Amino acid sequence: MWNFIRRRDPNIHFERLLKPLISHRHFRTRAVDRQNASPTGLYGFDHLKSPKGFQRFVDDAIERSGELVDYIAGMPSSAEIIRAMDEISDTVCSVVDSAELCRQTHPARGFVQEANKASMRINEYLHFLNTNHTLYNAVKKAEQDGHLLTEEAHRAALHLRIDFEKGGIHLPSGKLDRVNQLNLNALQLCREYGENIITDPGHVDIFPASCIPRQIQHLLKPIYRLKSGVSKDSLGSLDDEQAKGFQIITEPRTLFSVLQLTADDQVRKMAYLKGNSVPHANHEVLDKLIASRHELAQIMGCKSYAEFVMKLNMASSPEVVISFLLEMSNMVKPSADKEFKTIRNLKRDVCGQRCVDLEPWDEPYYTAMIKSSAYNLDSSVVASYFSLPQCIEGLKLLVKSLFGANFDSIPMAPGESWHPDVLKMCLHHPEEGDLGYLYLDLYSRKGKYPGCATFAIKGGREISDTEYQLPVMALVFNFSRPHDSSTVRLNHGELETLFHEFGHALHALLSRTDYQHFSGTRVALDFAETPSNLFEYYARDYRVLRKFARHYSTGEVIPEKLVKSLNGARDMFAATELQRQIFYALVDQTLFGDRLPEPRDTCSIVAHLKRQHSNEKHVEGTHMQIRFSHFLTYGAGYYSYLYAKCFAATIWKKLCQEDPLSLATGTALRTKLLQHGGAKEPADLLTDLVGDGIIRYHNGGIVPDITSCLEEMKLSGERSLYY
Repeated sequence: MWNFIRRRDPNIHFERLLKPLISHRHFRTRAVDRQNASPTGLYGFDHLKSPKGFQRFVDDAIERSGELVDYIAGMPSSAEIIRAMDEISDTVCSVVDSAELCRQTHPARGFVQEANKASMRINEYLHFLNTNHTLYNAVKKAEQDGHLLTEEAHRAALHLRIDFEKGGIHLPSGKLDRVNQLNLNALQLCREYGENIITDPGHVDIFPASCIPRQIQHLLKPIYRLKSGVSKDSLGSLDDEQAKGFQIITEPRTLFSVLQLTADDQVRKMAYLKGNSVPHANHEVLDKLIASRHELAQIMGCKSYAEFVMKLNMASSPEVVISFLLEMSNMVKPSADKEFKTIRNLKRDVCGQRCVDLEPWDEPYYTAMIKSSAYNLDSSVVASYFSLPQCIEGLKLLVKSLFGANFDSIPMAPGESWHPDVLKMCLHHPEEGDLGYLYLDLYSRKGKYPGCATFAIKGGREISDTEYQLPVMALVFNFSRPHDSSTVRLNHGELETLFHEFGHALHALLSRTDYQHFSGTRVALDFAETPSNLFEYYARDYRVLRKFARHYSTGEVIPEKLVKSLNGARDMFAATELQRQIFYALVDQTLFGDRLPEPRDTCSIVAHLKRQHSNEKHVEGTHMQIRFSHFLTYGAGYYSYLYAKCFAATIWKKLCQEDPLSLATGTALRTKLLQHGGAKEPADLLTDLVGDGIIRYHNGGIVPDITSCLEEMKLSGERSLYY
């Protein structure tokens, strides 16, 4: 289990020297040395020059942590206890985070296998640390004796103590053993769930090839079969006798492209049904995970897992979350109903009155048709202004304008990278020096983590009065490279995703916390998505886009009219999209809540909530819950995206909208929000950044003010119970 060691970014989402009696073998990555070209290992760790290096990496981490445990057992000063605890966390997290990134992205099977072994070994050691009463008692002493000199140190002691107790350390031995087992079970089930999604994404074979639009054929695998009426014995030229088709691998990105762009409704239906009914093995995995988490919560004295995970969140209780979600659902329903009727009426106009119902596989296609008609949008024209190299230039522009810093590619030492396509970037300030390092793994490839995510490698922390351990992160995407090897061009949604993940990276790279325990995105779960949602606005603002979005062949600056059309099209069905996110969050709360009797039939739960809170028809035999991995990483916390949407809307309106690229705007974002990571209460950071009117207190918890979000979506006429 993670507990005090493992408070990290879920996407996912992660000193002063001790007295000389401790040997100082700090696990620092060589990524901090830009001039060193001598061979190293993965991510700059010398241990990881070969797959077997993971074994030594774990051994040294355990040895160093053991020294620190012994040091803490001697009960040094409170400040040194917290410093030593943070170094243990940093040492172990270096292994955990590196192993996780390797597992998800490395193309070599040997590295992946050894990373898996390392992950299991270090997690077993975490159980020893998280159930160590010597460490727990030392943390309680540090918290109680009043000699911690900084607010962050006090906060670290409090959080460490709570995290220990969330691991059950205060329970009788029998219950503690059961908690340990349940946490191990949950870890294994989460891993199994993710692996099942990768190994069984589902597929459908489509003939003839003409059923598939040309603009998405590069996403699919060409397949062939004998033409009807042709026998094997009478084969002439294969080209003449074979019919070409395409195999659709129904992973989410490809599936959405097929649903949005394919005119043939039977192709859309086949792809939708397959994509939303696999992997079958995850039914059992999810049921076991829900049961394990529920039992864990009850042992810990909570009614539900949702209640258990809320302890350090702004919301504070499932009741606050549910009331927030239900109010948003009621608020958005009238507009979502109107949007649904608009889509359904278009289908009837196209297909005739015989088409009474709007099917789930119809919505993406007809909404795209409406948007294209209303704004005369051509996806290939849009993408022509968003070549990937130019989009990376856009990221450089952001950090230069907002923070006065440079974001440049730098060389890697031999052995540091895991694939030839990976880039290494340095965030550098001309007065402050290097601020942190970021790896970019941009392109899709077989066996790679299928989504987009931010991975921690090193958290920032103060090592001494003159030395700071710089954060090191990796951004992983799956942009499709054309078969003709031409420059990758993004659609506008992909550009927003790039800026979203970069928001997470900036949160980590710009944080300057004393302890890695609070570095960057290691914050309250319902605050973590706020910076990333805020930076999506930069991908939509013409004042920003005109600085870097240029036609890949002519160099023409993106026309303002096109950007207005993109934003207009994006906002056309905003209520429907918000309704969908509310539905996901309610499913998440219900699966891990106490609202339904055992055993929980997840299929019935999903169907019931969809009928209540969505216009989309539930199709028997489809099971969105078996491949919606946020239910694992954000268990009972998916509502965080809606919190972030509201917070980001308010920050943009009150701070950024007038002059989004000014140094004054960037300075406020950095000094009042990003640099503090999790070292301060999120509510205090938000209020300090924009003043009153961004949060509200409700039933003992904190909810976002939704005014700016409503205004942005043209829903401000609706009223909320919070007003």
